[in-house]
Amino acid sequence: MAERGHRNSGVTATDVARRAGVSQSTVSRVLNPNGKVKVQEEARQRVLQAARELGYRPNAIAQTMISGRSKIVGVVVSDYFNVFYYQMLQLLTNRLMAAGLQAMVFSSPPRSDINELLQRFYRYQVDGVIVTSSALSHHVTEQGIQRGVPVVLINGYLPDMGVNAVQSDQFGSGILMADYLVGVGHRRFAYVSSENSPHRNYMPRQEGFLEGLRRHGVDTCRVIPGGYSYQSGLEVGESLAREADMPDAIFCSGDWNAMGVLDALRRHSRREIGREVSVTGYDTPILTGLEAYSITGLTQDMDGLCSDAVELLETLMEDPERPPQLLTRPMHLTIRSSSRPLPREMEQKKG
Repeated sequence: MAERGHRNSGVTATDVARRAGVSQSTVSRVLNPNGKVKVQEEARQRVLQAARELGYRPNAIAQTMISGRSKIVGVVVSDYFNVFYYQMLQLLTNRLMAAGLQAMVFSSPPRSDINELLQRFYRYQVDGVIVTSSALSHHVTEQGIQRGVPVVLINGYLPDMGVNAVQSDQFGSGILMADYLVGVGHRRFAYVSSENSPHRNYMPRQEGFLEGLRRHGVDTCRVIPGGYSYQSGLEVGESLAREADMPDAIFCSGDWNAMGVLDALRRHSRREIGREVSVTGYDTPILTGLEAYSITGLTQDMDGLCSDAVELLETLMEDPERPPQLLTRPMHLTIRSSSRPLPREMEQKKG
């Protein structure tokens, strides 16, 4: 029978140990779900029953002091609105909770100092940090990563830095898009870059696309400077629509600028979208998959990226000194009505 008088914050692990007839260390091992030392089932059940009867709830602060682990993971997101990263944040927090960890989320402008953010996290004694913002990740320096607190980047573009990261295969996906556009008969190509935005991880997409075209003997591709935004894509599309000999395949570095290009061509060009000219991009399906746009795009495996990031972080929390790892996931090409369909022989080969 439960003792109501003990159902308050005054109940301690010592009280539970006394009632269960075990040591306090046994109570700690039973009530710590990440504990490595196994407890005999009979003793475990006595501890759980005593905790229920006394209404005991472990004190998170006390557990942190005893174990040296807060079970808090800092998550850095950009305050630049992006549906992709909003979905990623949801998946990350769910993955962290499933691992018995809590997310502490900091939102920050793209050009803010990531090292200052890391120092703020360290003051809260976080066990690790995940940086989801590609705009912030390139500011990470070795001095900013405190020894013993692992940092994992998602889609961070840091080719010369020894940091832990999970990423989509940006370069390989660019080649995949080139293969597709050449395969459906296009000959005049343009790439709308995001070099005017702070999101640095888009460069491998451009490099992969140009390399893919070269493999098909195509050495000419217009690279149009732009930004990631819808407005930037709109301006690029309006400019292209005025050209007599505009490209017949336009590959955009993101989803928002692809939608802008598509809207501009619909308004200002007589060319038929999906037949005379193809518009493709990098894909957040919730946006570009809408019937009003239906843009062919390369889709990132968000669920896989988040799983990899949390698993890698857990590994590093156990072994902070292990060599840096880079985990890469392939991207998937989804063909929609904004571009030419695959010929039957290519469709069969793809299948």
